[in-house]
Amino acid sequence: MDQFLDTSQLLGFMDLSGFGASATGLEYGVLGNMIQTTTPPPPPPLPATSQPESEKPSNKKRNSSTTSLQYRKRNKTPADVYEQVNQPFNYAQGFHYLIQYVRERMSSDDLMRISRALALFRPSFLALIMNLTEEDLVFMEKCVQRTLLEYEKLISFSGTPTVVWRRTGEICLVGKEFSLLTQWPRDTLLNTTTYIYELMDNGSAVEYWEKFSLHAFDSTDKTCTHSCILRTPTQKPVPCTFCFTIKRDIFDLPSVIVGNFLPLLS
Repeated sequence: MDQFLDTSQLLGFMDLSGFGASATGLEYGVLGNMIQTTTPPPPPPLPATSQPESEKPSNKKRNSSTTSLQYRKRNKTPADVYEQVNQPFNYAQGFHYLIQYVRERMSSDDLMRISRALALFRPSFLALIMNLTEEDLVFMEKCVQRTLLEYEKLISFSGTPTVVWRRTGEICLVGKEFSLLTQWPRDTLLNTTTYIYELMDNGSAVEYWEKFSLHAFDSTDKTCTHSCILRTPTQKPVPCTFCFTIKRDIFDLPSVIVGNFLPLLS
């Protein structure tokens, strides 16, 4: 019976014209589309001799917007951030890719679990974004870029493999230790639009979204800890223990997530 969960009855689906900014309405609508699509056809089986992920014809061209590496090169000082950031970030595009990724790469059970996870935080998300204006969203993006400047310094002093990503999972910063751990070059991850769940196996990605949804809108900066399996460019598994902390902006929305990974050597 759970297989036919009608999430639209749990959450409702509202007219998106009531939002203060079109970008927030679009992001909310894409989340709704993900939640209400819980019975996709099973993904096609992968061939036995599939290419390594790093060599596959990439769907990274899906995002024509500015990459994280371009942001970092453009915004090197606080003055750069305040002067050059003049439009909101397109979060809807990231959630749209999540839908595409799950449908193509995961089972219907995994899709159901991720849909349930998104359903948990969607009402709280709606309450916070309903009245945000375009100017609010630009201000939020300035804050994100300003925060990343500070995190970039901190990561350079840390010896722990660290990644920072947005609420959609899009990677913003990569520490050199993470590249050593996973063999993913920093520029490869930042010069194309890459999502943290793309570097995990399916089970770890599903567990991440379930844990994220539980803490995305609680009142603390609680650190969530669990294990995960990362994948190298040649698809070699890297078992890790993994913790992440959700950082919120002035409007109490999840802004960036700071993740730390340590290899399990047993």
